[in-house]
Amino acid sequence: MENLNGRLHLWAFLQGIGFYPGGWRDEDATPAAVFDRTYYERVARAAEAGCFDAIVFGDQLQGRDAAGRTPGRLAIPTLDPFTLLSVMAGATSHIGLVATVSTTFNEPAEVAAKFAALDHLSGGRAGWNIVTTAHVNAALNFGETELLDKTLRYERAQAFLDATEVFWRSACDGKSEALKNAWFDFAGKLAMPCPPQGRPLIVQAGQSPDGRAFAAGSAEAIFCAAPTIEAGRDYRNDMRARIAAAGRDPNLVKIMPGLAFILGSTEDEARATQARMHEFADDALCIEYLSESIGYDLTVHAPDAPIPIEEIAATCEFPPADIRKMMAPAIESGRSLKDFCRDYAGKPRGHGIFVGTPEQFADHMETWIDAEACDGFTLQPAFMPLELDVFCAEVVPILQQRGLLRKAYQGSQLRNHLGMAA
Repeated sequence: MENLNGRLHLWAFLQGIGFYPGGWRDEDATPAAVFDRTYYERVARAAEAGCFDAIVFGDQLQGRDAAGRTPGRLAIPTLDPFTLLSVMAGATSHIGLVATVSTTFNEPAEVAAKFAALDHLSGGRAGWNIVTTAHVNAALNFGETELLDKTLRYERAQAFLDATEVFWRSACDGKSEALKNAWFDFAGKLAMPCPPQGRPLIVQAGQSPDGRAFAAGSAEAIFCAAPTIEAGRDYRNDMRARIAAAGRDPNLVKIMPGLAFILGSTEDEARATQARMHEFADDALCIEYLSESIGYDLTVHAPDAPIPIEEIAATCEFPPADIRKMMAPAIESGRSLKDFCRDYAGKPRGHGIFVGTPEQFADHMETWIDAEACDGFTLQPAFMPLELDVFCAEVVPILQQRGLLRKAYQGSQLRNHLGMAA
């Protein structure tokens, strides 16, 4: 029997102007439009026309700054995902809408109500990408001086998810329910009808052992970093084993690694576009980009000098061991500070990147699916909106012709797109 949903699942991560920090400088980019409602309606319709399962938006609870300033060379806005997805819900009728929301700096009743509302307004298309917040500066915006330990953040995440489940059940069965655990103690009821899906699709981005354990027990889809096919296969095999050990069916959990891309009519053209993206990110921009990423002002150091690892490790906002591991290969090879920053700016933060033609991109994705390295991809266009348009116009028809991607939606709810019962 034909699989009308196809073998390949596609999600669109459409944050701001794309993954390249200098992409907003391209003549075809529209950076000012990221504050325009019609821009989000346009890209939502494009992704739905391409038969994507879902659109994903991240969230950011810390300011984009370094040394207490907002870097003037960066154009990476992060707007409230509920607001953006509500706009997109009104412009579409099928595509899923996944919002990233932290369990560390929110409360269960409020989050349960927001997702129930989004599910109602979209006709059953809401998804929740659960994060625990890793950036230490986020704590300062909530009256705290430091983040919880990672293990505690995941303990709270599980307790938080359990609490939101109470509210969603109460909306569906009409009964107030009490909950008491190490983090929450309440008796409550969600004052609205049962959401179309009952609850949003649960998504998680588990990489650490704590994150993977949480995802194995709760997630219905998992967003991960897998820069190579070997890494993707290893991650998927590990998660499927963990999911089975948790007493769940691994076939009902989709593994969706991030994949950035740049397309051209020829491979040389795509490489030229990639080179242009690198040139847009000049040395100063790249240094600012890494500065805001790690919370340390690199602009006070000479760009051509060696990487000042001791100063960075001593005062940056992330664990010294993590910073040393990230920078070790560049330090060992004698790379300068500016060279390392340029390398960092050209990579989509640990995710894979494809550069080539539409036909080659279809081959790339089919190879991963055949190798059981993933169930699909969370696509990150290099810059928006042109790269998304090119993908939908030139890659999607190839995938559909090969039977990899659906030609039409088989249901109106997000779980329908993933082959799950609503």
